[in-house]
Amino acid sequence: MIAAMRRALPLVLLLLAVPRQAAAQRAFEVSGGYAAARDSRDEVTLPAGWTAGAACDLASAVALVADVSGQYKSIALLNSEARLRVHTVMGGLRVGSRIGRLTEFGQVLAGVVRTSGSAFGATTTGQSVGVQPGAGVDYPLTDRLAARAEFDVRLIRRQAEATNGGLQYRVAAGLVYRSRRR
Repeated sequence: MIAAMRRALPLVLLLLAVPRQAAAQRAFEVSGGYAAARDSRDEVTLPAGWTAGAACDLASAVALVADVSGQYKSIALLNSEARLRVHTVMGGLRVGSRIGRLTEFGQVLAGVVRTSGSAFGATTTGQSVGVQPGAGVDYPLTDRLAARAEFDVRLIRRQAEATNGGLQYRVAAGLVYRSRRR
């Protein structure tokens, strides 16, 4: 998890490091909150999780996005416990439009999906390429702060000689801070 966040940090900093002249014209946002995922292949829900992201407007309705997240679940076993984890580091584009008070958006992200499971002292990990299309809505709380609700479908490429591909559904809720009002 820490390693994934370290790899995502340069991308987040790149999104936020806008030249001074362009900074007056381009808005950026940072977000964070709760996320849960459902793995349809294994029929398991990972109810504990988090999400963090950043975005920089490229045009009035288009933004460059970075997203990192983690989802977790512990399952009681005979005299032991199994722990499941999913971490993602993704980037892509978001298109949004303000309709009334709400800002609705759709996005397509791509990046790395790292899964791991441990039980009885053994840990198995896998790393795959993933594409994550999604949609959401922001509700303004103040001029710069908004509440966000989001739904994503994570398409995970199967690794060679493995059966870890498939899709996951992710729901997220959190807060968004914008450098200026949209």
